[in-house]
Amino acid sequence: MRSYEVEEPIINKPFEEPEAYWYLCEDALPEKRQGRRPPIVYPPSEQREAWDLSDGTLRPSTEFPGGYELTLVSLIRERLAQWREQGYPGATRTTLDLLRYWRRNDREQRLFFAQLEAAEALIFLHEARHDLRQGIRVPPDEPGEERRADGYSGFRRLACKLATGGGKTTVMAMVAAWSILNKVADRQNKDYSDAILVVCPNLTIRSRLQEIDPRQGEASLYRTRDLVPPHLMPQLAQGKILITNWHVLERKSTQDSRVMRTGVRETRRETIHIGKENTTLRRKRYLTEETLRRQAALGLLHVLDEQRDATGNLKSASVESEVYLESDAALVNRVLGRDLGKKEKILVFCDEAHHAYRGRAVAGEEEGLLFDPEQEDEFY
Repeated sequence: MRSYEVEEPIINKPFEEPEAYWYLCEDALPEKRQGRRPPIVYPPSEQREAWDLSDGTLRPSTEFPGGYELTLVSLIRERLAQWREQGYPGATRTTLDLLRYWRRNDREQRLFFAQLEAAEALIFLHEARHDLRQGIRVPPDEPGEERRADGYSGFRRLACKLATGGGKTTVMAMVAAWSILNKVADRQNKDYSDAILVVCPNLTIRSRLQEIDPRQGEASLYRTRDLVPPHLMPQLAQGKILITNWHVLERKSTQDSRVMRTGVRETRRETIHIGKENTTLRRKRYLTEETLRRQAALGLLHVLDEQRDATGNLKSASVESEVYLESDAALVNRVLGRDLGKKEKILVFCDEAHHAYRGRAVAGEEEGLLFDPEQEDEFY
């Protein structure tokens, strides 16, 4: 069996842009190549035929068999380097001060190249001179058909992917400082926000993320990682950062009479799967047969059809139920509270975003936000 081990796996310095990479390919010896490794993604084998290349953000790679190059990422890397070399044309005075502060030579705690590039990339897409952003279009995150019919519109979602240990919490603090300080410097500028919502998987991560709250003062990342000069901390403290778990974004349903008067009535059709316990897993809802019968008897749901296996055991049931969901205003008030609820523009950070995603709509069911069950412990 061929070995793909290399004698020197670490060939780049953490504070400098990668200059070489190991090229690994099946049935070939590892090869050390100069330059930076292209951004390549490998789709699951069963999905390769379904990948949509029409928006131009992907193209099959000739160098990496079976892989696709993220062409948008490659273009942003190229233009970002030009922006940096030209002295960040288009950046505000506040932004320039921060970028130079992060990159100054006398730093006791140097920032990783990956951290600097991630923060600079987000800022570049927002502030860089127009000609440098020519041809760069990040496709908006569009809502489903039903949500669009209800008046919901798309928004721009930007993602930074850092390896484990790369310091993404520090990147979040860098971007938070950039947005808040720019807003404080120019209150009339609607391109920035001093209100930031951070959503994450569970209590453990939420506790750790408290260090990006400016109210932590000297214990915050802005000082422990020297991201903001001491004299700017009072301005930074004018920003509001709310850190919560993404599970609270689910619209609550209840039979409480007070919510029924102000909530939104909705008729749902779904497939209930019969299991050993009552749970939800990978977008499938499971109930024991006893629970299903009890809820039907109480009028909480109406069974439309039942599916049984060859031996007659109940496997699933198509049901219809009426629920009262909290209104948009109630959801906003519950999640954002007084600090952020009245803000017109909010910057949202989604930490560990690969654990929360929108699933494909199933026939007869609306698409919805999914949560990784392994991350659902201790989120209250």
